[in-house]
Amino acid sequence: MHVVWKRPDGLYGADPSDFVVVEIGNHSKLWLHKRDHSNFPFRIAGGWQEEEASIRLNNLVNLLDKPDSEWLNSLNKIFNDHMQDDASKFINELGRWVEDLRLHLKGDTWELEIMQETFTELSNKLKSLKESFLSSSKQRS
Repeated sequence: MHVVWKRPDGLYGADPSDFVVVEIGNHSKLWLHKRDHSNFPFRIAGGWQEEEASIRLNNLVNLLDKPDSEWLNSLNKIFNDHMQDDASKFINELGRWVEDLRLHLKGDTWELEIMQETFTELSNKLKSLKESFLSSSKQRS
């Protein structure tokens, strides 16, 4: 299994106005498609659940420039659709999954740098929202 970046210049018929540019890390920018949050910017290949995993990853990545409230709403939606009943186990598994994916990035040197920074941002965001997510999932029960 590996993660590849679907570069914006590789989208047939894409126009720069179809994207929003998000600052990642200290010196990188990631182009995110304005409408297609499920299929861009990354693709997970080589696993039997690659399409579902790619959609989950891309939906998380597309939250990077969003407020915490939108993150929490999305995390709760993913949790509700997930087979895990324990919110703490769910958020920990999600964090481990993101960390594991970071070990399987594939691309050119500069692509890998942007992807590494993106996954670092994802991991940090999941860690920073863990307590809020657990509180919001308890209120729901």
